[in-house]
Amino acid sequence: MGPAELVGPLQISVWWYVAAGVVLLAALLNLFAPLLRLAAGSVVKSRPRIPIPVRSTYMTRVAEVESKLAAGDADVRDSARELAKIVREFARDAWGVKAEHLTYRDAAVAGLDDLAESLSSLYEAEFAEDDATDLHPQIAGVRKLVARWS
Repeated sequence: MGPAELVGPLQISVWWYVAAGVVLLAALLNLFAPLLRLAAGSVVKSRPRIPIPVRSTYMTRVAEVESKLAAGDADVRDSARELAKIVREFARDAWGVKAEHLTYRDAAVAGLDDLAESLSSLYEAEFAEDDATDLHPQIAGVRKLVARWS
């Protein structure tokens, strides 16, 4: 048995060091990828994108409520009630929030501040002691809510 027979099947080569270095570099890049993305200016989106058909459907429903109100086919209370229903259904379709019986306080506690703000303004028109005459700020608020979450 000579020295040639004692050499293993895989001889130590420079390429093994290169391969180990590449694997180590890939592991480090994977470990620090979030920091690299943050340094590059990429921001993490906190909420998922809402599909365009969902947004356009609810914009159309808000426009229908506004046109009924302008035509005199519905009063301010009924329109505010319908807008609150639209906002709750939008929250369900857009974010998966079960908001059918959600109050503005429940939405605020759940961290849905925009939804809570919109419902609060609609409550003012829906439950006012005197008949409210102008619902346009609330309609604009609902449109802003639907348009913002894109």
